[in-house]
Amino acid sequence: MRCAGSSLIYSRRPLHEALQGVRRLGFSMVEVGTLEGWAHISPVQARVDREAVLAELQTALSASGLSAIAFNAGLRGSPDDQGAQLNALAAIAHAVSARTITISVARGPSMSVEESERLRRFVAIAEEHGVHLAIETHMGTLAEDPTVAAAICRQIPGLGLTLDPSHYWAGPAQGKGWEVVLPYVQQVHLRDAGLGGGNAIQVAPGKGVVDFAAVVSGLAAVGVRPGFSVEYIDTLPVVGGGTVEEAARGMALLGERLLSPRDGREV
Repeated sequence: MRCAGSSLIYSRRPLHEALQGVRRLGFSMVEVGTLEGWAHISPVQARVDREAVLAELQTALSASGLSAIAFNAGLRGSPDDQGAQLNALAAIAHAVSARTITISVARGPSMSVEESERLRRFVAIAEEHGVHLAIETHMGTLAEDPTVAAAICRQIPGLGLTLDPSHYWAGPAQGKGWEVVLPYVQQVHLRDAGLGGGNAIQVAPGKGVVDFAAVVSGLAAVGVRPGFSVEYIDTLPVVGGGTVEEAARGMALLGERLLSPRDGREV
């Protein structure tokens, strides 16, 4: 498959079980949750004992037959603490050939000097390890507005975006204006949303309103080739019916169709 599966499909399970589950769904690649206090790798623990965390991840990847393409990170503590956690995660990501680490940007109403400095520093930390840093287009943060998300990337060279269209169709943007972010996209999270034009954030594939074809063709038009990962999360209901596993399989099939070669070219 050209799409990875997110380990958050099995966020309640330990790392090795989550990766085995992703593999059973038919994926050959995984985006690993590295979210403090949740799943599946603790950034705090990575800072404390990087080698042990790396060894555990390498063992789980080997046993599952998966390759890691990205980390979805949630950092905790002061900016200095977060920087140390990111440094450890970036070293681990480089060691397993994961190319992107996604983090959150601050909440609004506007970009502060402190947040700008934090992101600049974090981009430099990631780049030291040959890893790209991206902020997610997540509701409740500055990046929920596509225009602001793009402006942040212009302001901070080297910073990219992880485009989660579910937040742009179910959130305040309501499926409008998202095209402005396309040149900065490094990773894409695939999940349908907005059933019946509402704000449901996790909807069965094909029952929501996200225009995935427009996203994929838009990325191709601007010459961007990001990683793609299916992100249905087992702590959220699937609106429209079915299980998280069924939704993940369905979204993977849709992603495969959209990303298949066209006229001898691959999106």
